[in-house]
Amino acid sequence: MNNMSVLKTCAAVVFGAALLAGCSTVENSHRQKRDMISAYERGNNAAVMEEINHKLREPAWYNSSVVNTGDEVMWRLEAGSMNFHTGNFKGCIDNIRIAEELILEYDDRATVSVRDVGAEAGTAVTNLNTLPYRGFCRDRIALSIYKSLAYLGVGQEEAFRAQVRRLRTAQKKVQEDYQKFFEQEKAQLDEQRRKNPKEAKKTDEVTSDASLTGNSQNAEFSAGLKDVRRIANRGYGNFLNPAAIFLSGLGNLRDGQPDSARIDFKRLYEAMPDNPMLQKYYVTVLMAAGQSVPAALQNVQPFDFPLDRDCVYVLFANGQSAAFRQIALYFPIMTAWPMLEFYAAPFKTLQVEADGKKYDTVLLADMDGVIAQEFNERLPGMIARIVISTLIKEAAYHASMIAIQNSNMDGTAKAIALTSVAVGGTAYRVAMNTADTRSWETLPKEFQLTQLPMPQKRELALTLGGGRSCKVQLPDNCRSAIVWVGAPSANNIKCHVLPLQSK
Repeated sequence: MNNMSVLKTCAAVVFGAALLAGCSTVENSHRQKRDMISAYERGNNAAVMEEINHKLREPAWYNSSVVNTGDEVMWRLEAGSMNFHTGNFKGCIDNIRIAEELILEYDDRATVSVRDVGAEAGTAVTNLNTLPYRGFCRDRIALSIYKSLAYLGVGQEEAFRAQVRRLRTAQKKVQEDYQKFFEQEKAQLDEQRRKNPKEAKKTDEVTSDASLTGNSQNAEFSAGLKDVRRIANRGYGNFLNPAAIFLSGLGNLRDGQPDSARIDFKRLYEAMPDNPMLQKYYVTVLMAAGQSVPAALQNVQPFDFPLDRDCVYVLFANGQSAAFRQIALYFPIMTAWPMLEFYAAPFKTLQVEADGKKYDTVLLADMDGVIAQEFNERLPGMIARIVISTLIKEAAYHASMIAIQNSNMDGTAKAIALTSVAVGGTAYRVAMNTADTRSWETLPKEFQLTQLPMPQKRELALTLGGGRSCKVQLPDNCRSAIVWVGAPSANNIKCHVLPLQSK
C-alpha cells in the first residue's frame, strides 16, 4: 500500500466514525425516548402519539423512519399500547398485528442464514443494536392481552373470545420460544468464541460475578443487579403472565367450560397461593366444575355472585413498566451496559363503589417481576456476548496501530496514519460503545383486578389516591363489561368500558 492509499484509508475511517455518530446504533433507545416518556408522564398523549407516528412514517431515503429496520417491532408495540390507552382500539389492533408478523418473520428465519450471520457478525464490530428487536418474552404475551381487549373495544366480542382461547397456547409458546432464544444465543456466542479464542479466554477471566461486582468502579452495576435479582423473585416462573391466564380462565368460564377454567385458575393459585382474590376464584371454579376443594382452602368462601355473566371486571393498569438505562461496566475496559430501572407506582390500589358497596383492586400481575426474571436468566450470556464484542473491537484497533507502526511508510506518512487511526478508531469505539436499551416502555408496572355484580344503576365510582376519582356509566347494550383503568402516572389516567354483550 502506498502512502496516498494509507492516507485515504485513514481519512475514510475518521469520516465513517463521524457518520456513525448519527445512527441509531450510537444513541441508545431509552435516551431517544426520554422526551416522549416525559410527555407520557405529564399526560400529553398527543405528543407521545406524534412521536410514535413520526417514527412509523412512510420510509424514504431522506428520513429516519424505523419502518423496515430492526427497531420497527419495538415502535409497533409502543403504538399498540398507546393507541389502546387513548381509545383508538383499531389502531392498537393494526399495530399489534404488524408486530406479530415481524416477530414471526424473525423467528421463522433459518437458524443459520446469510442475513442473520451478517447481523450477528456485525455485533462484533458494532453492538447488539444491529440485531432486530424481537421482543422479550414479556412483550410476546402482553401484546396478546392488548389485542384481546382491543377487540372488545371495537365491538368484536367473537374475536375477543377467539383470542383469549389462544392465550393459554400463547403462554406455552413463549416458554418454548425462550428455550430457542437461549439455544440460538449460545450457538452465536460459541461461534464468536471459536473465531476469537484469545478474546474468549479473556472473557471467561473477567466476567465472573466476583470479578465484576468486586470492582469498585462497578458500584452502579452491582446495585442495579441487586435490585434486578430482588424483583426477579416476584416473577412467576416460566415467564407466566397472570393477566393472560386470568383472561383465558374468564373466557373459559363465559364459554361454559368450568373444567378448562379450573386449569387456568389452578395455575394462578399455584403462582400466587397467598393471593386471597385468586383463592376465591379457584374455589369458585372448583365448585362450578364439581371438583373437591383442597384442605388448605376449606375456609375460603366462593364469590356470592356469578362470574360467568352479569359481571363487571375492573382491570387496573398501574404505573410504568421497568425500562433499560445505559450504565458503565468495567472489566477493566469500560463498556456500555443495559440495566433495568424500576419506577414507583403512582397509586396503591383502585377502589370501586357500586350499589352502596366498595371493592378494592388486588395485584394480579407484577410486570416488573416478569421482565426482571427474564433479564436475570439471560444475564450471563448477555455479559459474555457484550464483553467479547468489546474485546474484539479493542484487538482490531491495536492490530491496526501495530500494522502501521511496522509498515515501511516514511516518517511523515506513518505519523499521519497513526494519528488518523488513533482519532478515528477512538471515535468509532466510543460511538459503538452503546448499550441495547430497547424495550416496550409504555406497558404498565402492574395489573390489578377486582370484580363485582353488574350494578342495578349501571354506575361505578372509581377512586384513586390523592383525591382523584371519576364516574363510569356502563352502557345499556352490555350485560357484562371489562372496565380498563390505565394510570401510567397521576397526571395521565384513562378509563375505557369494554362491553360484553352476550351475557
